[in-house]
Amino acid sequence: MSEEYEKLHPILSEVTKTFTQLYEHQKDETTRQKLIALEKLLEEKLEMIRIAKDGAEEG
Repeated sequence: MSEEYEKLHPILSEVTKTFTQLYEHQKDETTRQKLIALEKLLEEKLEMIRIAKDGAEEG
């Protein structure tokens, strides 16, 4: 954006920047959501392994 536009319309300029940043980082957000889902799955599997390990040590 031109500096003149930013000076004339500071609020609109910031709104435009915000929308642009959100659009540009949408892929990053999708990746973040996938990583969170994978982390949850890994934690569940790890807990199952811990339970199995504890059961094997006891028995």
